[in-house]
Amino acid sequence: MHAPFRLLVPRELTALSLGLSEQTHVHWFCPPDAVRPLLPPGLRPDEFDGRAWVSLVALVMRSVHALGRVPLPRGTFPQTNLRTYVRTRDGRNGVWFLSLDAAHPLMLSGRAFGVPYHWAELSVRRSPGGGTVTYTGRRRGGRGRNARTAAPGYRLTVREGAPLGALSDLDHWLTSRWSAFARHAGVLWETRIEHPPWRLRGAELLELRETLTAHAGLPALGPPALVHTAEPVDGVRLGVARPVGRG
Repeated sequence: MHAPFRLLVPRELTALSLGLSEQTHVHWFCPPDAVRPLLPPGLRPDEFDGRAWVSLVALVMRSVHALGRVPLPRGTFPQTNLRTYVRTRDGRNGVWFLSLDAAHPLMLSGRAFGVPYHWAELSVRRSPGGGTVTYTGRRRGGRGRNARTAAPGYRLTVREGAPLGALSDLDHWLTSRWSAFARHAGVLWETRIEHPPWRLRGAELLELRETLTAHAGLPALGPPALVHTAEPVDGVRLGVARPVGRG
């Protein structure tokens, strides 16, 4: 389940290489019909036991290199993505990003390829004892404080738990994803992803206030069904996007 696409992401075709730390994954299930209108032609909700899933993933990207070689200035920064799980018409699975918020303006270049990046003010703070992590984020550009004009954002606090030994089928389903899709100029694009196995931990959700899901067009999702954290990892690579079909 964790075999990376080493043969499908050749070194010379690396778009980004990086490490990841301070990862927290918050997962909700929801009806597939709630996700389907948010997807482009060519993709459908992937389902686990008849349910679609949505995940908020907060993390720190570190030592980011473009083209696998060129270091990004200030190349360590927080990022938050809101994603759902999808399949193509021919049955290949991956993720569809409903939004990506990054604390680095150069990441907005991904919007030229249909990736929904936003420049945001993000922070990650670990407690003095090390077991609790608090994430805060607010997208730049909002005005006022009411729900219609305020920029979407969130505040998330988790307490890390013990390492997960044997992963459940759902754990694998949510975290073993090796493609990300985007739509640009009427074409569906696929980016292959390579990384070592996530070393997952359980986590206790202490606080969550967010408006990212509603802003993305999702209905009220209720309390999360599952929360993971993950140990730091290096050797993450994103391939160059390739077209996979007309939208």
